[in-house]
Amino acid sequence: MKINKRIEDELHEAASHGRCLYVASHADQEILYRLTRSGQVIRARRGLYALQDIWRNLSVQQQYVWIIRGLHIWRPELIFAGLSVIALYGIEYPFWLNEQQTIFLASTKAIGVAKTSKTRYVHVTPNETLFDKDRSMTSVTQALLDCAARFEFHEVLPIIDSALRKRLTTKSALMQTSKAVPAVEARIGVLLRYADSRSENGGESLCRAIIIEEGFPAPELQQEFRMQDGRRYRVDGLYRLANGKAVVVEYDGMNKYTDATMTGGQSIRQVVHAEKQREQDLLNSGVSQIVRFDYKDILQRDTVTKKLIEAGVPRIADRTMFWSR
Repeated sequence: MKINKRIEDELHEAASHGRCLYVASHADQEILYRLTRSGQVIRARRGLYALQDIWRNLSVQQQYVWIIRGLHIWRPELIFAGLSVIALYGIEYPFWLNEQQTIFLASTKAIGVAKTSKTRYVHVTPNETLFDKDRSMTSVTQALLDCAARFEFHEVLPIIDSALRKRLTTKSALMQTSKAVPAVEARIGVLLRYADSRSENGGESLCRAIIIEEGFPAPELQQEFRMQDGRRYRVDGLYRLANGKAVVVEYDGMNKYTDATMTGGQSIRQVVHAEKQREQDLLNSGVSQIVRFDYKDILQRDTVTKKLIEAGVPRIADRTMFWSR
């Protein structure tokens, strides 16, 4: 089916602004409906559309942001909250949290706010909202508290690490704002005990959170080792054991091998060779063992536990049950 030139231009215009297209007229909605039937356009959510070729090349997180921005054009009176704010600010979070593309909205009503399958309401007081020039939303600090109330420890720690790394909030702001809600205050206290802006990405933060949940102490982050020739290596995490051994913990994300900003333009073979050389240099400079985890390892958990125990890292507790509902 040939796309109406005006509609096609509007779809491209919306895409240039990183959002889905909303059209008000019934006639345009009918055109877009027919285009979805032909496979040229995707209906991302009721009333929101995007060109199929562009949409399928977006990540889950990007698609989520497009939906939020499109919804803002449609319903500018809405105030976004929780994970929706986190996504709009480009803060890292586990991708599965928005697999259902649920939109989080702020409400000043204390109770009784209706839900739909893809909309959730978060209670806020009027003075906790921040109005952006392009969209209405709660503050990042409030959004982080919303996430702490809703999600698990290992899901929220990467979000807070990322927000701190981007300097979008502070530990003191989080603690102060949480005092109004005792249940959230307790969770924020736990999170801030472990939150660290030095964690370089969400994968590292998730790995550390799983380690903590499984009853191990948190490793020291971004510790530096200096080689005899002056070269320096920073490691993701380090355990200094009571017997004098130094155990390095490294998270191997795929970006390490495929992202040009991280590989310096080197081929995968060159990156792997350099990593092996780095590992040997560390072992020759006082490191006793290097424990590596990839994404599959940290989701399985048993692999994390087994590797750390084999490396001699003490398990100071059974699986930590500090995140009660």
